[in-house]
Amino acid sequence: MKVLEYLPYAIGCAAGLLLALLIGAVCGLSDDVKLVESVALVVLGGGVAEWYWNQLSRR
Repeated sequence: MKVLEYLPYAIGCAAGLLLALLIGAVCGLSDDVKLVESVALVVLGGGVAEWYWNQLSRR
């Protein structure tokens, strides 16, 4: 049961990674900027998804 608690975070991280790859490909960013963008969007996506899931489960 403990593993399922990380599912919203994992889904958010995957969504953030896909968004980072899409933005990096479309905008033609340098490698350094792509790295920072990827890390930021993955962490942000996971955090937002987990926060949203917790907000829904409290209702």
